[in-house]
Amino acid sequence: MNYVGLHVHTHYSLMDGVATPQEYINRAVELGMPGIAITDHGTLSGHREMYRIAKEAGIKPILGVEGYMTTDMADKRAKVDRTDPLDQNYHHIVLLAKNQQGLENLNKINEIAWTDGFFSKPRFDFDTLAKYKEGIIVTSACLSGWIAKAVELDELAIAKKHVAWFKEQFGDDYYIEIMPHNSEKVNKGLVELAKSMEVKLVVTPDCHHSDSSQKEIQELMLILNTHAKLQKDITYEKSKKQKDMMARLDYLYGADRQMSFRSFDIHLLSYEEMKEAMAKQGIENDEMFNSTIEIANKIEDYDIKSGLTLLPVQYKNPDQELANLAFAALEEKRLNDNWLGNDVYEQRLDEELHIIREKKFAPYFLVVRNMINWAKKEEIMVGPGRGSSAGSLVCYLLGITDIDPIEHGLLFFRFINPERNDFPDIDTDIQDSRRDEVKDYLVRQYRHVASIATFLQFKDKGVVRDVSRALNIPLSDVNKVLKTVDTWDDFCTSKNSSWFREKYPEVVTYGEQLRGRIRGTGIHAAGVVTSKEPIFKYAPMETRNVTGTDDRIPVVAVDMEEAERIGLIKIDALGLKTLSVLKDTLDIIEQRHGKKIDPLKIDMDDKNVYQMLSDGYTKGVFQCEATPYTNLLVKMGVKNLAELAASNAQIG
Repeated sequence: MNYVGLHVHTHYSLMDGVATPQEYINRAVELGMPGIAITDHGTLSGHREMYRIAKEAGIKPILGVEGYMTTDMADKRAKVDRTDPLDQNYHHIVLLAKNQQGLENLNKINEIAWTDGFFSKPRFDFDTLAKYKEGIIVTSACLSGWIAKAVELDELAIAKKHVAWFKEQFGDDYYIEIMPHNSEKVNKGLVELAKSMEVKLVVTPDCHHSDSSQKEIQELMLILNTHAKLQKDITYEKSKKQKDMMARLDYLYGADRQMSFRSFDIHLLSYEEMKEAMAKQGIENDEMFNSTIEIANKIEDYDIKSGLTLLPVQYKNPDQELANLAFAALEEKRLNDNWLGNDVYEQRLDEELHIIREKKFAPYFLVVRNMINWAKKEEIMVGPGRGSSAGSLVCYLLGITDIDPIEHGLLFFRFINPERNDFPDIDTDIQDSRRDEVKDYLVRQYRHVASIATFLQFKDKGVVRDVSRALNIPLSDVNKVLKTVDTWDDFCTSKNSSWFREKYPEVVTYGEQLRGRIRGTGIHAAGVVTSKEPIFKYAPMETRNVTGTDDRIPVVAVDMEEAERIGLIKIDALGLKTLSVLKDTLDIIEQRHGKKIDPLKIDMDDKNVYQMLSDGYTKGVFQCEATPYTNLLVKMGVKNLAELAASNAQIG
C-alpha cells in the first residue's frame, strides 16, 4: 500500500518551506508515490514548475494552496484586538484544484485574497470560497485551521458548525485532515469528529522539506525568519562543543524558543513512517491513507498553457498596420530631412518587416510604440534607445528609438535572430519621476496590466552573512572576510577567505545547502506585462507593496522567464533618474533663458564634451560616472561618439 502527499510546502512558502519542487518530486519517485501536491502558503507561484517536473517524472501533479481564510475580508482588526483564538485575522485551509475549472477558480480566489482580502496575509472569506467552489477539493489543514484549533480548545460546537458548512458546500470533496505531528488529543478528536459528521479522514505529512537531511537547514531558516533571540552569555566557541547542529541551536537560542521544528518530522514521510507515527497515537485506520489515493484519482489533468498569444491587438491586421506606419515614416523622413536617397533603407525595412511578420511580433512593436508615443506627447522624457533594439530600423522609424541603425552600422540580427524563437527585448528608459504615469496609461489602454515578480535567493555574500548570523560567528570576522570576496565561488576558492573557511567550516556546509533557495520576493524594476484577457486565467496574480508607501500593485506571481513561457510578454519601462535630471535641466533653461533645446539636435561632434569626459569629469553622466568607467576614459581618452561607444562596450 502507498499514499499521496497532499500537504506540501516548497521554498515558495517564503522562509518556511526549504525544498524545491525538484527535490520533492525526486523524493516522491523514490517513495513510489503516484502523485504529489503543492500547497504553499498563500501563493501559487510554484505551480507551473511543479507541474512540469512532475509530468516529466511520470507522477500526477496536484496543484493547490494552503490559504488564509477569514470570516469577513472587510474585518481588519489588529491581532491585539482579537482575544478569541477562533476569531483570528486568518485561519489555514487547504484547497486543491480538481480540474481545469478548479484551477481557474483557485487562481481567482488567490487574486481576490491578494487584492480585496489582503491584511497582513492574502485572505479570502466564506462568501468568496462559496462563489468559486466549483472544481475545488478542501481539506481542513493543520493546527492553525479552524477545525483542529477548535478541537484542541474543546470547542466542539464551533468545530461541528464549520464542518457542516464545508460539507454542505463541498460534499464528498471535503476531508478532515490529520497529521503525525498533531498531539494525540487533537488527532483522536478529529477522528471522532469525522466519524460523527460522516466526513472522510485524510492523513497528510504537512511537509516543509523533502527528506530528513534538510532538517538542519530548515531550523536555520526558521531562526532567520523568526529573528530568534540569542541566549545570554553564549559564545560561538562554546556552541561548537554541543553534540550536533540541533543541540548547538538549542544552546544558542534556547530549547524553549518560541518556534522550532526540531521535535517534528515534517519531511515527506514514507507510507511505513506515516503508519508507524499514527499507530503510536493509537490511530490505525486504512481509510485515511485510502483517502489520499481517492483524492489523487479525482484530479484530472490540467491544461497548463504555454506559448499563448496574449498581447492586446487593437488592429485587424497588425502586420499591415506596422508596415504602413514604418513606410509612412520612411517617406516622411525622405521629404523632411532630404535623406535616404538610395534603396538601402527600403531593402533593410523589407527584411526586418518580413522577419517580424514571420515571428508574429507585430503586436509587441505596436504596443511599445503606442506607449512611447503617448509618453512623448505628454512631455515625459524618453531615452533615445538602449541595447540591441537600437539595431532595428523599424524601431527607429516608429519612434521607439532615436538612433539610425544604418548610419551607425548597427545590426538587426543582434536584436532578433531569425534562427531563435526568443521574443525581442526593447528596453525603454523613462524619466523616473513620471514612470507611474506611463504605467497608468497602459492600464487605461489595455486594462489587464501587471508588474512581474522577482524571487530573491540565498546567494553570494548574503548567504555567508545569513549562516554566520544564525551560528553567532563574530561579526568582525564576517565583515573582514566579505571585504575580500564578491561571489560564493570567490568565498569558497579564494586564498583571501581560506582562514575564515578553516575557522568556520559550517558556513560552507550550510551555505551550500541554502544557496539558491528562495528567501523573499520583489518587483521587476522595469518589466510589466499586458494581456488581452484577465491574467489570472493563465498565471497567478498577487500584489506587492510599493516601497515608501502603503500602496500595493498587482504583479504576475511568476518570474520573467515563466511569464514569457506562458505568453505574457514583458514590456520594459525603466525609470531613470538621469532622464528626470535632464528634463528638469531643459525646463529650467527654457524658463530662465527662453531657449528650448532639443537633445536630439545637439552637436554629437562637440570636441569639448569628449575632452571633458577624457579628463575624468563624469559626475552625473549616465554610466560614465562609475569609478571603473571614469578610470578607463581617463586612461584611453575619447575623441568622438564611436570611441565613446567602444569604451562603453569594454566596461560592460
